[in-house]
Amino acid sequence: MAEIGEILQGLSRTTARIWIVDRNLNVLARAGSLKRAPPQSADSDGGGGGDVGSWIERSVLHPLYARVLSQPTEDFSEDSPGGTLGEARGLQSALAGILTTDRRPTPDGRAVIVSAANPIWVGDEVKGAVVVEETANAVLAERNRAFERLFTIVVGTLLVGSVALTLFASRLSARIRRLRDDAERAIDAHGRVKEPLAGSGAGDEIGDLSRSFSSVLARLSQFASYQENMASRLSHELRTPVAVVRSSLDNLKLHALPDDARVYIERAQGGLNRLTAILTRMTEATRLEHSLADAERERVDFAKIVAGCVDGYRNAYPAHTFVVDAPPGELPVDAAPDLIAQMLDKLVANAAEFAPSGTPIVIRLARIGDRVRVCVENEGPPLPEGMRGRLFDSMVSVRRESGGDVPHLGLGLYIVRLIAEFHGGQASADDLDDGRGVVVAVTLPRVVDSTGAAS
Repeated sequence: MAEIGEILQGLSRTTARIWIVDRNLNVLARAGSLKRAPPQSADSDGGGGGDVGSWIERSVLHPLYARVLSQPTEDFSEDSPGGTLGEARGLQSALAGILTTDRRPTPDGRAVIVSAANPIWVGDEVKGAVVVEETANAVLAERNRAFERLFTIVVGTLLVGSVALTLFASRLSARIRRLRDDAERAIDAHGRVKEPLAGSGAGDEIGDLSRSFSSVLARLSQFASYQENMASRLSHELRTPVAVVRSSLDNLKLHALPDDARVYIERAQGGLNRLTAILTRMTEATRLEHSLADAERERVDFAKIVAGCVDGYRNAYPAHTFVVDAPPGELPVDAAPDLIAQMLDKLVANAAEFAPSGTPIVIRLARIGDRVRVCVENEGPPLPEGMRGRLFDSMVSVRRESGGDVPHLGLGLYIVRLIAEFHGGQASADDLDDGRGVVVAVTLPRVVDSTGAAS
């Protein structure tokens, strides 16, 4: 018996139970246990290092695996060999000389025991059997480890791929945003090309788009330059024939002509004057844009400029009365007086054009924080809805076609906007609250004294 026990001890495994029985089911020897020894902790074997991957696997993945996978447990009831040998079908077959295997749950159902029984032959007679039992925990644990390794590889691959895609998408987004910013900087708020757009040398689609934008902006800049210079060139080319026609008409007036012929001469003279006015107004905005670069600003009283201009407006527009509503005291602004007067001329001319004869034109001045606001109000038709955002653009007019002597090219409010923006202000137009007319307003910054307060 001692020799059998020593042999079993040499064959025993940490997760297997081996015993030998005789034909009467008496246990002759037994070795091993179905339960595995508890594993050493990660801290005790030095596995709890500072590696980020190990920390993620230990703190994140393992708890996740424990919830998802069916984990084998060593906390099960290990049945006694004596209580089961008599009931084991495989053992009875082994004592009959047949090698058998069996599979059964533990008494508490927490584990599955796999057993194999082999007969012991002495000559032609079976003297006993060797029974080897082992739980399926090792197989389940290995399956779980294989799944964990696979899942870890998949997660790692997805993580690396996600980081790579994020970096790639971020780079693309940054290039697209840079292209957008360059395109926005290339064009000002009024649609003019301020600076050329440098095309990218990249060979991908974004680089191709950048080069397309650069080409489009270059062609747009050339076309805009052509349009801006066309008025000046046209005016320059027409002045010579206009002068020839004017001198010819003047020479005709010196001769004795029938009265009916003089009527035609007067009509031609009126048309010539109208054509001259058109040529002058065509170049007015261009001359103003060029003169703004050399304009010198000084501290002036805005209210004083308005008061001086209104006296002239009463003579220029006798069909209207002018009302000035200004607060007491100075309204100091840093401005070019001639440009401010020109801006007021355009505002009043616009109001007089739409105001019915005999109605007043009101000029209101106000202090609003650190700014000065001038409003020119007139009775008349409301602003058309589709033109509100374009009133201060070049060559835009909402006047009805008329046969008046004064040409209208839609440059008045455009000049107002240019002068306001040159002084750091802004222009706006809206209907009056009672709906009886329109108010056009210009807001300019006030002069600030040395203490930081508005004068």
